[in-house]
Amino acid sequence: MRFSFTPKHNKILQQVCALLVLCTWVGLFQACMPPQQQELATPLPVSPWGGKYAYQYDIPADMPRKQPGSVPVVIAVVNPEYREKESALDTEIYSKVGKGFSASMGTDLDKILLAKGLTTTGPFPSLDEITYSEKKSAALTLAPQIFLTADVKYVDNCAESRAKGIPCAPINNYGQFRSGREFVMVVSGWISFVMQEPLSGEKMWIKKLELDPVEIRGVDVFETIPMYSNVSDGCGGTRQVLSGYAKSNNLVYDGKADAMAFAIQKMYPTILSQFQKYLDTDEMQELKRKTAEIRAAKVY
Repeated sequence: MRFSFTPKHNKILQQVCALLVLCTWVGLFQACMPPQQQELATPLPVSPWGGKYAYQYDIPADMPRKQPGSVPVVIAVVNPEYREKESALDTEIYSKVGKGFSASMGTDLDKILLAKGLTTTGPFPSLDEITYSEKKSAALTLAPQIFLTADVKYVDNCAESRAKGIPCAPINNYGQFRSGREFVMVVSGWISFVMQEPLSGEKMWIKKLELDPVEIRGVDVFETIPMYSNVSDGCGGTRQVLSGYAKSNNLVYDGKADAMAFAIQKMYPTILSQFQKYLDTDEMQELKRKTAEIRAAKVY
């Protein structure tokens, strides 16, 4: 059987052949192109705190309450000093956490004092921000101190696999060029509740609470450096293919501040409930009498 092609058929055949040639060249061009960076497989972690670290203590319903002002003692409340030397909260990474912790605690200490029937002024950001007249009108100043340490150790996720001779890749959940490193943070320290005579600063009452260690897990995410090797590109030359990743110290997400915030969140109810137990209104009235003696002796 013989076929004859009309000019129309020839034109269609030429178009098909041209299309096939174009597709072949596109495929070869793409094969010879260097590898492109892939989009991130998983977005970076997002802090649930949003940079605002705040806590709240709810006074137990079964705690006996008195009418505010029913106990004739005025106490000036100062937000706890958290920038103690060598304290973790005195470092830049945890400074916002420390500030939020201190402000929250000042508010809740004030709330407990009022529930006990005492009168309060403040909370003041610091001792230096209490005026002379405010100090003179208060019988006592409550000025707590906070000291926390944070021991951070990165987790070797491949240790067990290596011991068994099983290949293991590090955590790499954040895309081709970012790698997560898990860590364990252990937070411990102490809180010192200090009542002092406002004008002289003489310490009248100190209760120190040792805090049990709290363990929190978190993750830091680092950029990684892609490594390439040369292979034949099928075009008479070579092309690069991704062969692995090198570690980098370029931190793109730091999870340690949030880990500290969660550790404090676990400690917070214990801290406030213990202060509530320490506080005795009869003892506060006795301290008020001693304050009067100090002022009389120093002629304030």
